This record gives sequence, structure tokens and C-alpha cells, in this order.
Amino acid sequence: MNYLEIRNITKCYGPIVALRNVSFSVKRGEYLCILGPTGAGKTTLLKVIAGLLKPDEGRIYLEGNDITDMPPEERGIVYMPQGYALFPHLTVWENVAYSALTRGLPTKRAEEALKAVGLYHRKDSYPHELSGGQQQRVALARALASGSRILLLDEPLSALDLLLNIQLRYELRRYAKRLGLTVIHVTHNAEEAMSIADRLLILNKGKIEQIGRPVEIYLNPKNIFVASFLSDVAIFKGIVVSRNANHFSVKVKGLGYLLVRGNPPSSKKVSLLIRPEDIKLDLKRQYRINTFRGVLSDIEFEGIKTRLTLNIGTHVIFVDLIFCEPPPLKLGMQVNVYIPPDKILVYEESEKSILEVLAVR
Repeated sequence: MNYLEIRNITKCYGPIVALRNVSFSVKRGEYLCILGPTGAGKTTLLKVIAGLLKPDEGRIYLEGNDITDMPPEERGIVYMPQGYALFPHLTVWENVAYSALTRGLPTKRAEEALKAVGLYHRKDSYPHELSGGQQQRVALARALASGSRILLLDEPLSALDLLLNIQLRYELRRYAKRLGLTVIHVTHNAEEAMSIADRLLILNKGKIEQIGRPVEIYLNPKNIFVASFLSDVAIFKGIVVSRNANHFSVKVKGLGYLLVRGNPPSSKKVSLLIRPEDIKLDLKRQYRINTFRGVLSDIEFEGIKTRLTLNIGTHVIFVDLIFCEPPPLKLGMQVNVYIPPDKILVYEESEKSILEVLAVR
């Protein structure tokens, strides 16, 4: 039996459909990340699960029991909003331990939660004495210390700097797993979601685009939107000009011909997507197919990788060099790249889906 089940949830704000027939389930102790752009319906979905909003259609079940009409305070679910909602007249400690103190329960979990977010040394401070990022960490600690069965976290790491964000991803997941908490974590940060989640749910315009393990979704995105939201893919629109049993050739305007390995699509018009890390430099010109020459317009060193920006014909693409020292390159020089035929994602062309992708980039 599923621990939490969302069945056919629809929620509208007047003529605007925020959620459209959303269905999924969550296992006990699972860490689920809901990922999507601004306006996708992520916060609305959390509020419906928490009981703060009533769905127009659909039902919510917890351990097989229908809780759709149950008041929020009886659900055993804690919702951490983006606005933190800390009590200004209480100290950090009193905010985090509030649930335990009001119910006469031990406060050990509050102490552990404050230590997990790195703010135990500020336990006697008041919210106005903290930075925005520190207030967010206090709100997160309060949710962790609540003793609730399910945590709904709305952008819990968004106000943190990059290093602290990465550190707290690990602490948050470790803490939740140790206590057996069931967590639904909303974010628009793909890297954050993929690093912390057991499963990802990709939400767009109130509809689920794909749900599954992060590695499965990254390697096998269901559509152009999902692939583009998880990575800065290059998108080429083309026409299939020849087909064989296990490969086919596509003519791309402003680029040339691309050989693609795999079963040919039924449609003649296709969209080809290539991830930046799959494109290789071909400085020695050792490949005979799928090689293209472009002008290097930018070089960004990002520590674990170096990102190159190339202008090839009428296209601009990114090339990510991972775990290696970048070769001696200069802006404006011509560079050859190779696109492996088996690394190209193929989708039957949809003008609408491409426009949606460009709108959220």
C-alpha cells in the first residue's frame, strides 16, 4: 500500500488552472522532489496536500485513509512555506522547539535539527537578528523537529549561498533518512533536486511531465521540456533524409547533416537534443562524421568543469569539459567538435513544445 496517494487533483484560481488531473504516490520514508519552473503549480500542490487549499477535483489518501476533507492540524503533515513564518517574539530555540514545547514532549529532536542546519550556536537569538538565509535554516530546523510524519518543504534551500546549499542538501537528506521521514521537497533548481531526491516529479503548467529516479529521467527524458529543464541542451530542428535499420541521417538548417544511432522515428520532422557534456572537442580532427567547426565565443571555468560557447553556423552550443584541464584555447579561434551519434536525443518535432522550453530558459 502506498503511504501517501494523490489522485486526480485539479485546482483552479478562477479561469486559471493551477493543477490539472495530478496523480502520484509516495512511499513511506521516501524523499520526493517536485521540480519545475515558476508558475508550474508546485506551491499549490503542497498546499493542497497540507490541507491549506481544497482541491476542486480529486482525493488525497494517507495510509489508505481519505484525508481530503480533514483539517490541516489533524493530518500530521508539516508545511514549510517560502516565507519562513517564524514567530518574531520567540528565540531561535523556542521557534524550533515550539511543537515539542506546546505538547510537553522532549526537545532532543529540536537540538539535533538546529545542529543539522548549523545554527545551534544562535539558539538564543531572535529572528530579526538573523540573515534571510539563517531564518530559512531556522524554519527548516523547525520543520525537521516537528515530529510530523510528512514534511512538505517549499524551496527550503533557495535563500542559501551555493556552498551552504550543497552542504545542507547532504544534511537534510541524511537527517530525513535517519528519522525515517517522508519528504516532499519543492525546488526550481535541477541540480539540487537530482542530488537529494529518491525520485523526481517534473511539473509544468499544472501537469506532471515525468516521474522517476533522477538518473532515469536525466538519461531518458520523456520530452523536450524535461530534457531542457535538466540541462542546457542544444536543440536542432531537422528533417530525416535517410533511414537504415539502426541509424538515420538528419539535415539541420544552418548546421549540416547529423548521423543518429537508433531506430528511425516515424515522423520526418524531428528535434535533436545534445547535452553539453556529450559534445567532444576534436582538435586533432580524428572523427569523420558529425564533426563541425565553430568559433569560440566564451570560456567559463567553473571548477569541476569548463564550459565553452561555440557559434556553429546559425547555432550557439555549449561544450562542457568535465574533470580535465582545458586545452590552450583563445576567444575567436575556430574549433572542431564531434557529436557522438549514440548521444543524440530524438523527438518528433513539436513547435509548441520548443516554444515552451525557450520561455522557461
